[in-house]
Amino acid sequence: MATKLEDALRKVTALPGVKAAFVFDQFHAIIARDVPGQYSNDILKRIASQLYQLALFSWKAKVLTQEFRLVYDKYAVYTRLFAKNFYLVVFMEKNLEPSDFRQPLNLSVLVLDRALRTEDVFESSRAMVKVAQLAEHSLKESHEADESFAGQFRRLCVTYLGQTGRDLVDLAMEEQYLFPPLRTEEDMRKLRDYALAHVIHPLKRQIIQKESKVLLEKALNNYA
Repeated sequence: MATKLEDALRKVTALPGVKAAFVFDQFHAIIARDVPGQYSNDILKRIASQLYQLALFSWKAKVLTQEFRLVYDKYAVYTRLFAKNFYLVVFMEKNLEPSDFRQPLNLSVLVLDRALRTEDVFESSRAMVKVAQLAEHSLKESHEADESFAGQFRRLCVTYLGQTGRDLVDLAMEEQYLFPPLRTEEDMRKLRDYALAHVIHPLKRQIIQKESKVLLEKALNNYA
C-alpha cells in the first residue's frame, strides 16, 4: 500500500514534462521514488551522492544550495532542498523553462513536506541528524588537534576557504581513499593535488599551493 509520501511524489511525476522523481536525505538514503524499474536504489544513491556534493560545494554560496538544475543531452535534472534535510530530484524534459515548472513544483514540495512530516522517516531522520551532529563535533575536535600534514593542510584550507575548505579536504580524503595520519609522500600529494584542483579562486589556489608546499616539505622531514 502506497504511503502518503509516495502518493505525493506521484503528483510530481504527473506534472507535464516530468519523467521521474525521487527523494533522498543527507545520508543519501532513498526515502521515496517514482522512477522506471531499471533504476535500482544503488543507482539512485550514487546519483544522490553526486547531487549532494554539487549542493554542498557551491562556489557562489558557502552553504548548501537550496536548488539547482542541470541540463544534459536528453533531459534535465532539477534538485530542490526541502524540510531542511531532504532533497527532491526531478528528471524533466530539458526544453522546460523555469516559468514552466517552478510554480507547480513549489506546490508539490509543500505537499511532499506535509506528507513527509506524517511519516516515521521524518522523526527517524531527525534522530539520525542529532547523532551525526555529535559525531561531527567530536571529529571536528580531533581534526583541530591533528598536527599531521592532513590536519595542518585542513586548517590552511579553512583559513582561506572557511567551512568549504574543511568540506573540501574531507571530500579529498574520501575520494582518494586516504586515512589520517598520512605518512607517505604519495598520500600527502594525493590529498594536496585533489584539493587544489577544486579550488576555483585562482589567487587563493596559488596561496594554498605555496603554503602547503612548505607544510609538505616539513612533514616529509619529520618522517625522514
